[in-house]
Amino acid sequence: MTPATAGGLVGAWALTIAVASVPLTRLTARVPRRPLFLTILLLLALATAGTALAPSYGWALAGRITAAAAHGLFWSLLVPTVATLVPPARTGRAVSVVLAGPAMAGIVGIPLGATVGAALGWRFSFAALAALLVLAALGIRTLPLADAPQQAVRQEGRDPALWTVLGVALAGGLVITGHFLLYTYIAPLLHQFGGYDNATSGILLFVFGAAGVAGTLGAGSLFDRFPRQALGWVSAAFAGSAASLLLLDLHLAVAVVVIAGWGVLIGLLPPVFQMHLLRIASPGREAASGAIGITVLNLGIATGATLGGAVLDNWQAGALPAVAAIVIAVATVGLVVDALRGQGTAGGARAEHTAGAVPDGDGPGSAAAPDRVSGLL
Repeated sequence: MTPATAGGLVGAWALTIAVASVPLTRLTARVPRRPLFLTILLLLALATAGTALAPSYGWALAGRITAAAAHGLFWSLLVPTVATLVPPARTGRAVSVVLAGPAMAGIVGIPLGATVGAALGWRFSFAALAALLVLAALGIRTLPLADAPQQAVRQEGRDPALWTVLGVALAGGLVITGHFLLYTYIAPLLHQFGGYDNATSGILLFVFGAAGVAGTLGAGSLFDRFPRQALGWVSAAFAGSAASLLLLDLHLAVAVVVIAGWGVLIGLLPPVFQMHLLRIASPGREAASGAIGITVLNLGIATGATLGGAVLDNWQAGALPAVAAIVIAVATVGLVVDALRGQGTAGGARAEHTAGAVPDGDGPGSAAAPDRVSGLL
């Protein structure tokens, strides 16, 4: 089949996550976290193995859709669960440590998967990933997760923080749209606009990935110190970074600086965004807030890729940074207006005191667990 047809598997993945994350999070709200994470990872392993063995495109598509549903649920639950393992003052650092995993996957996993696929075939890559997921599932069994999730708070009427969460989620989705408007077409941006050959582009991509890891690891400290302002600051810097990519063609040294700045900011954005949603969520609705965040991020990925393609078809690659900067600037204005209006202060005040809170007792979810875990952070 053509690369475009195979690419439909990626589109189906993102669409499934966007559609399924919120309903699955609500459906599993009272399921104990340890067996739930174990089940999710085993389902991911099974669906990935099914893709490796798929006899036709339809089977492969079914495997990707199943895996995407499990993936969306996993990420919806991850940040709220991590917050229960450490004291409130260390929530940001804990989340940034966990989210360093995806950043490292971008540097190690994608190139390794591509290399293995080229040498041994794509089926072997998927089979190896399925085996790694089984090992991850076994590791989950040893983690000090609570035996049961914190019971959702029953509230009369509509969630008072709903519109604040949706507004912040929309802003985060716009920033991701701007990012993927650029990142999806980074090859023509570097080759056509920047004028760099394949070897130099590879170096710049490595700089981007390494800077992303550094940004992810620093996100926790930034958020812990400035929980109300961090997301707005990152969004504003992101708009400036996107505009600075217009300087790519000046000199290689300039390209290294602007690419590194872009990488740091995309490393900062996901953990700061998800921690901000956790901070403003109503008590007991943190997982639902996380699911909304995962949904808009995946919609942003699809929208950014589509919009970037339209820009590339109608103008040159040099127009991508300007359009991305405008999109991200709109998100920044929304975040600034939200902060000035004081929206989310009730949820924020609640989260600053309760994020990371755990049930009383001596079990894995008790106050003893944060002491053990936080010593590593």
